Amino acid sequence: MAQGIERLSAVEVKQAKPDPAGKSRIFADGGGLRLVVRPNGARYWQFKTAKGGKETTLQLGTFPETSLAEARAKAAAVRKQQSEGLDPLTERRLDAIKQKSAQDATFQSVAEELIAVKEKNGISASYIAKIEGSIKANLTPRLGVVPIQKIETPFLKDVLRPIEARGSLDMLRFVLSIAGEIFDLAKSNGYFRGDNPAHALRSNVFAKHVRGHMAALPWFEMNGFMHRLDACRGEFANIACVRLMILTGTRPGEARGASWKEFDLDAASWTIPAARMKGRKIHSIPLAKQTVVMLRELHQLTGNGEYLFPAKRGAAAATVSDMAILKAVRRTAGHDNVDAHGFRAVFRTRAEDSGLWPFDVMEAAIAHGKKDQTVASYARATFYDHRVKLAQWYADQLDAVKRGGQVIQLQPAA
Repeated sequence: MAQGIERLSAVEVKQAKPDPAGKSRIFADGGGLRLVVRPNGARYWQFKTAKGGKETTLQLGTFPETSLAEARAKAAAVRKQQSEGLDPLTERRLDAIKQKSAQDATFQSVAEELIAVKEKNGISASYIAKIEGSIKANLTPRLGVVPIQKIETPFLKDVLRPIEARGSLDMLRFVLSIAGEIFDLAKSNGYFRGDNPAHALRSNVFAKHVRGHMAALPWFEMNGFMHRLDACRGEFANIACVRLMILTGTRPGEARGASWKEFDLDAASWTIPAARMKGRKIHSIPLAKQTVVMLRELHQLTGNGEYLFPAKRGAAAATVSDMAILKAVRRTAGHDNVDAHGFRAVFRTRAEDSGLWPFDVMEAAIAHGKKDQTVASYARATFYDHRVKLAQWYADQLDAVKRGGQVIQLQPAA
């Protein structure tokens, strides 16, 4: 023990009395730590230091709330800061700012910060909208104003139970994943201490979701579906969006977020920017004659705006929602055993069953990335000329199935 350090005993601290003359009394423990006894009997721990000829006093707590041992530990921490060239007073102020920030950090504020980070990292607008919508619908009603540090696993579990109860296990998995990202961000910012509450809920808690392929209509149902789609009296934007998905084999989000600036109808081409693609690669789609005709008709209705399929006036989102498209598809099909995403499988299966189209052409048409990353880095062909023929062939197939007949199969150019 260094000389002049830890002079006081626990008994001396406990028995320290005020100065009868009405002045504060100081009991030095050494090394800058001292006990100050006020005239009213209150006892405070202080650390006195000097820097640049100027004395500074730091308050370390009151006695008996802060024991002698605890005061010595705090004093040792201050001395360590000094040895590292830090200013204890500045560090104290920074700690206070961090604590205040942690207290002010609600679940909603951290969620908004996560959205901002994802936008900065180039995540597609459609995926951002999905994240925001899922948070708003499932998390913020109960968690939004709650300080994030106060949210524990049982509370989060209770918030997520209604999603499980309604059978939306896909959404439950997605929301739980996003919640985990929110807590991870809070931890990285110093707003949350302890284990991530979402991580404890990832297994053996909720009903297990069994993943499978997106439900797709068999080809023999396409005749009735196309006729009912023609006769549908639903929202025009929803029906037109479904048509575009069917004709182009695009994902629901890619179709819903389509803007007019992406299209060159004279060249019969649709170019989706990389930011809106799942694989983050630009994707050019040749358009069949039927598709161009449909889009020119649509342009007369929505061409003055930015998007092909704008949402209703007053809606939070800019375009029609994923749920609206799914409902339109299932209403037209007459059953729930179909997903909007499944029309990609209808397109891909019909093309493969024909035996007319090379594998790489079909994969390029639906923007499937190559599983082997080494191969993907070198194989960048888009087979666009072949896909022009494929797009027209498939549109003709759809016309034929709607008529109840077959089209003459034309061999594509090798």
